[in-house]
Amino acid sequence: MEQADQLLTLTQVAIAIAGFAGIIGTFQFKEGERISVGDAIGLAMIVNTGLMSAFYSTLPLLLASFDIDDSLIWAISSGLACIIYSYFIFYVANRLKKLKVYKAFNKLIIYLLFIISFIIIIINLLNTLNIVFKREFGPFYISLIYSLGTVCYMFSRLLLRPIWRTIRRQESESFIDGDLQ
Repeated sequence: MEQADQLLTLTQVAIAIAGFAGIIGTFQFKEGERISVGDAIGLAMIVNTGLMSAFYSTLPLLLASFDIDDSLIWAISSGLACIIYSYFIFYVANRLKKLKVYKAFNKLIIYLLFIISFIIIIINLLNTLNIVFKREFGPFYISLIYSLGTVCYMFSRLLLRPIWRTIRRQESESFIDGDLQ
């Protein structure tokens, strides 16, 4: 598969996930239903990161239409990926400050996502500066794949968290009912 095909496929997948998340979010949070800050952050991450991934996966195609040399296309794309990743790290970190309590597993996942994001920034910065990497497709594509992986993880949480909440509520209700009998 050529690089353009890979980028276009990623664009389609990212837009599809962001769109489905918007639809699920609309129907999942009914009027009068309590929405947690975590749910709002998760939905915002899915939509924002999905759309950002779609934009950044089409950016090299836009640059290529101006007959720019491939190495410069990947340098520009990697440089802009550094900027957007840095922005998203601060955006998410500021949103997460509103959450007062984290479960240990969630803390681990959050730290892991931040560490990987920092590594991707470094890889793309090196690609931009033509150090270690030679202004090539791979480092930029890694950043897009990681974004898509993060979106998929958050999408699965969006789908499954309400189901698990309902199961826990039903189990606690059946436990209470069982104790009263």
